[in-house]
Amino acid sequence: MNIFYALLLTLSFQVFANENTSNNNQNNKDVEQVIVYGVRPGPELWKVTDGENELWVLGTMALLPKKMVWHSELVEAVIENSQTMLLPPTADADIGFFKSLSLMTSIIGIKKNPDGKKLKDVVPKDLYSRWLVLKKKYMGRDAGIEKTRPIFASQELFYKAIKKTGLVSDTKVQKKVLKLAKKNKLEFITPTLNIEIVKPKAAIKKFKKTEISDLECFSKTLDRLEGDLQVMLLRANAWANGDILTIKELKYPDQNKACGNAFLNSDVVQDTGMKDIVPRLREVWLETAIKSLKENKSTFAILPISNLIGSDSYLNFLADKGYTVIVPK
Repeated sequence: MNIFYALLLTLSFQVFANENTSNNNQNNKDVEQVIVYGVRPGPELWKVTDGENELWVLGTMALLPKKMVWHSELVEAVIENSQTMLLPPTADADIGFFKSLSLMTSIIGIKKNPDGKKLKDVVPKDLYSRWLVLKKKYMGRDAGIEKTRPIFASQELFYKAIKKTGLVSDTKVQKKVLKLAKKNKLEFITPTLNIEIVKPKAAIKKFKKTEISDLECFSKTLDRLEGDLQVMLLRANAWANGDILTIKELKYPDQNKACGNAFLNSDVVQDTGMKDIVPRLREVWLETAIKSLKENKSTFAILPISNLIGSDSYLNFLADKGYTVIVPK
């Protein structure tokens, strides 16, 4: 994947999370009381069948308890009896090695506000006041962040904040799954959406000069940092304990969607070929999953749990095509 596209994709789909209260010491005490520890099984698996062939799906969570140790005997058993490991969908734009190198200097400064503006110049006064409180709490004195676009500034604040909650980005679960798959010599399949970016350097130059509608992203991120910590902890604990029902029931301000839309719906990004990228990524995954279902007795897959619950679940589309889908309770 070239540097330009890797940047766009990372900024479009990274996951955020967290909180703020006036009494930090008390808040940290409360956090410690609800975070789960030790060995945890995680959720049961989603199952799709096509005759005798099976597709098993593990739903992963972006944020999990830091001190949790994940172990699932079911996952190990399924992987041992599978032939294929189906990874989440990704996008790729091949513009050539030397063109990729030429973009490196162009990317410098892409996160900054156009025309040298600072956050206080582009964010409403009430939002900026809330930002300053959270910035002081989680980032301290960081003058450089003030030159950053709201979408990137709020993302940076979010990551700084979650480090203090007892949560951590989910990497250990996926790494363990991949290790098991390699050990059992599964064939790895990555559903890939190929995108052509004709003039990436020009797109970067245009993006630097263009404002994007990212205030909703900024606002919702602050909302989560100010009042959604407990919900995030409960969701993380629910995943660790295999409680899918609680995950479905817990509502939260979805700044991920707002931030993704702010970036992906901008004219510059639309011009790069990423129009409707979310449903296109889903479609390429569905095509690959169906193919694997037909060709393999057992396929094991991992997907973000957000792609498995709700009306937009990937598996709902498979059910509509006549496949039998069994949802964990």
